[in-house]
Amino acid sequence: MARPGTLSIVEGVARRRNPKKDKSARRRRPNWRQVPGGRARISVETVTQLMLAAPPDALPLVGMAGVWLWNVAQDAPSAAYCVDGCLTLHYALAEYGIDSRVEAVILEANGNGARTLYGGDGPHWNPDGTFNGHTVLVVPAAGRFLDATLRQYAEVPNTEHAALLLGPLIDGEGLGSAPLPMHRRDHLVVYHPVPDGQRDAWRGPPLIAHDAAYRRAGANLAANVIDMLRQEYLRDKTLASPYPRLRRLVRALDGAKSVADDHGYRFGLPGSRKEVRLADFP
Repeated sequence: MARPGTLSIVEGVARRRNPKKDKSARRRRPNWRQVPGGRARISVETVTQLMLAAPPDALPLVGMAGVWLWNVAQDAPSAAYCVDGCLTLHYALAEYGIDSRVEAVILEANGNGARTLYGGDGPHWNPDGTFNGHTVLVVPAAGRFLDATLRQYAEVPNTEHAALLLGPLIDGEGLGSAPLPMHRRDHLVVYHPVPDGQRDAWRGPPLIAHDAAYRRAGANLAANVIDMLRQEYLRDKTLASPYPRLRRLVRALDGAKSVADDHGYRFGLPGSRKEVRLADFP
């Protein structure tokens, strides 16, 4: 399941080295399966470049996905699982007041000399606890859907430029009903939307049982990312984004010092001994 993390990427951006891990905010993931594709892997430099290149409305999505992948990559054996990633990113974006929803899809992956249809008989949970199919995060406010876990599949090259994908929503609200092909540098993925009754097929008892962990992971991720967004090289672009709560948070954290330890990711306000989390702001 999810691995809540409070690793700070800000120090890595500033000094070009990996910061110290905060082990307390992590929960060991059950060894569900061996993933045939690539492991999660992305560098601090690539995350920063992606954020610098992103337009204001896509910036928090790119930042969240990039930092989440970087965080997962700190655990060498970990792969990026679609349901884990989508739920964590969903709760992280909610901290900024950005609505999103997780949707199950059928995924057609073409690359590395192979073609596979994942979830072709309809997305569902297998008896061994694995999910047959794929999930993406639909973000209507950005007019995009986000997929940060493609590299778990053997057909997707294990390269940094394949790490995450942002695609357009057909009508600005959803994936539509027709196949949505995404041609990439060295592979092709096609998202096949499923009927409305199957789009929530990713829900299941294991996720409900660990919902608090996903929420905690999302809150820590959002705090980690906003620590980057309020830096000089991204602040103006963040303030130009169309998300009112995100803009308020950036301004409210002017002069604040970030703290990441056994108790999670929070901020010390200037002139006060009080430490706050993003959820503490109205």
